[in-house]
Amino acid sequence: MDPDKASVPRSAAAPGDRLEKLSASARGWHTIQMAVLGFIGICGILRAPSSPAPRAVQWLSGALAVAALAVACTAIFTVGRVAYPAGDALDGDRAVAGGTARLRAGIRLTIVALILAAIAALSGWWPAPASNPAVAVTGTTGQAWCGPLVSGPADAISVRTANGTITVPTQAIAQVSPVGRCP
Repeated sequence: MDPDKASVPRSAAAPGDRLEKLSASARGWHTIQMAVLGFIGICGILRAPSSPAPRAVQWLSGALAVAALAVACTAIFTVGRVAYPAGDALDGDRAVAGGTARLRAGIRLTIVALILAAIAALSGWWPAPASNPAVAVTGTTGQAWCGPLVSGPADAISVRTANGTITVPTQAIAQVSPVGRCP
């Protein structure tokens, strides 16, 4: 162990050393922020053109994605000022204190940008409207109909076929089965 380093308390380290360590830490965060910016860009590009989400939700999602991009750019600039200082006019201790505050603010802004991007991406998981599946109805006389079920009278099943809506009384039904599509 170096005797000179052992005799210097941690708080009394030279401001230049602390500023260099802070700058190195900021460069690490700067790399993470670039990845966040790339993630936000990918989320903006990977959009389904025919989203089932309502139009207002799509607009809100777009606005949140743009806000996430703006916040991420601000965070990168804020941390970049600490990572790559351009000759601050402050003395050593004030430069370290200001750099620490900017680094913390930049990290917080990065987290806010990630949250905004995640919320904006949620609209992509909007559930698709339920489809009206087709059924095949076979009557007791052997007659068959195929199509989606529609509302009809009580004690009957109504099916919309290519020839119109057919209503079959329940006592005249031999079988009802779901089908992928009608022939």
